[in-house]
Amino acid sequence: MKELRCLVFTDQEVIKAVLDRRRRLREPLPVGTVESITHRNADGIETVLKVIDDDGGVHDLTLPEAEVAAAMVAYCMGRRIPLPVASDKTLNLINGGLTLMITMNFNKAPRLVGALTGGDGAKRRKLGV
Repeated sequence: MKELRCLVFTDQEVIKAVLDRRRRLREPLPVGTVESITHRNADGIETVLKVIDDDGGVHDLTLPEAEVAAAMVAYCMGRRIPLPVASDKTLNLINGGLTLMITMNFNKAPRLVGALTGGDGAKRRKLGV
């Protein structure tokens, strides 16, 4: 059994998330104003920001899927949207909107915290067996 969650973001949320991530990591930011954002489904999802600089020149900033996915996960964490750690997170386009799809697989074996001995070597009893 699997559970699937989809978070669909507005263009403004994607722009904010990408710029915030680049600012936080001290990566270069485009100089000017972001006029538009587009997504293309090539080899993965590429996000293209169309930036107009102060002189009126137009520049495209193409972002790879991994960078945008990391920005969207950080954006969710900053807004306290719970994201399960043990899940697959992928970007998709649904009706033109950037969507973070979160898939949890319930058929995986549960994580075992420890064996029947604790960290101090003391024997532990099995409960409910």
